[in-house]
Amino acid sequence: MKYKKQVLCGLMLCFCLCMTGCGKLYVMTDDEENQVVLYAAKMVSKYNRAQDTGYSYVSDEHKDQQKDTDVGQSDDASVDETQQEQTQMTLSDAIGIAGISFSYQGYDISSSYETTDVAIPDAGEGYSYLILHVQVANTTDQAVTVDLINQPVTYQVKINDGTAIDGITTLSMADLSTYYNKSLEAQATQDMVLLFQVSQTELESMDTLQLLVTKDGQTNTIDLNN
Repeated sequence: MKYKKQVLCGLMLCFCLCMTGCGKLYVMTDDEENQVVLYAAKMVSKYNRAQDTGYSYVSDEHKDQQKDTDVGQSDDASVDETQQEQTQMTLSDAIGIAGISFSYQGYDISSSYETTDVAIPDAGEGYSYLILHVQVANTTDQAVTVDLINQPVTYQVKINDGTAIDGITTLSMADLSTYYNKSLEAQATQDMVLLFQVSQTELESMDTLQLLVTKDGQTNTIDLNN
């Protein structure tokens, strides 16, 4: 402590000497004087163990208590995040079109996927298509427009809680990601698919499967294991 005060005094003395020299005496402005005084006050109070306010000395015991408090707050935040991640939504809620339900109907795995309207290339060496089947249903008593082209909805899958895999977008009339029906009749249903290119290694070891639906910047997870 004594050494630090000596260093502080030495620094201030050097500053004063630099302002004098052999020339005309330098006169500090009020702002400069205030800055020097403020700096000195901060340095003194920083190492003043008797001071209770300002830049006061922090004991090791207080540091440990503060550290424990921070850890507790971090644990609480982790619990909240875990609870949020565990909150499940239905596919219908995630896509969010009033009067329209979207229900998962199972999946297929194939090296190719054929449609009647567009040509889709094979999945490629070492890969297969994971094809999710989704039924779209109008649950109302009147026709409803279903527009998933102009809505910012994206789809991903997670296998065994691994890295999210983006869906493949096609122009097929059976592709849910680009589905558009100007007038889906009352109580009518239509079978659609979501297509994902996945390595065969991941598919062979698949134990759990999740669908991630992102709309308006919000991602919801749908458990497909039930």
